[in-house]
Amino acid sequence: MNPEHNIYPFKNISLSKAQIREFLYRLAGNEGCQFSVFEWRCGGHEFTYTKKILTLMHISENEQEKLLGLCKEKGGYCDCEILMNAAPFLLGEETPW
Repeated sequence: MNPEHNIYPFKNISLSKAQIREFLYRLAGNEGCQFSVFEWRCGGHEFTYTKKILTLMHISENEQEKLLGLCKEKGGYCDCEILMNAAPFLLGEETPW
């Protein structure tokens, strides 16, 4: 079992580090902002891709709002800003995108 499944880095959010990592990689990938292509996309201040991915991951709306609040505190005011600004804080490491 992946040890990240048992690490919950934020007191008020019941997402494990593994879930946060999965969310961010999906957001950076084809389901989200497509950071692997020359021009990426963003769902805007409505967090279109973020909400879609978290819902597909079966994360409750309450937990989604908590995570979005934390992302906003770290400069993630839209889908792509979550990846550029909040992701290193959420993971506690540099990100590959």
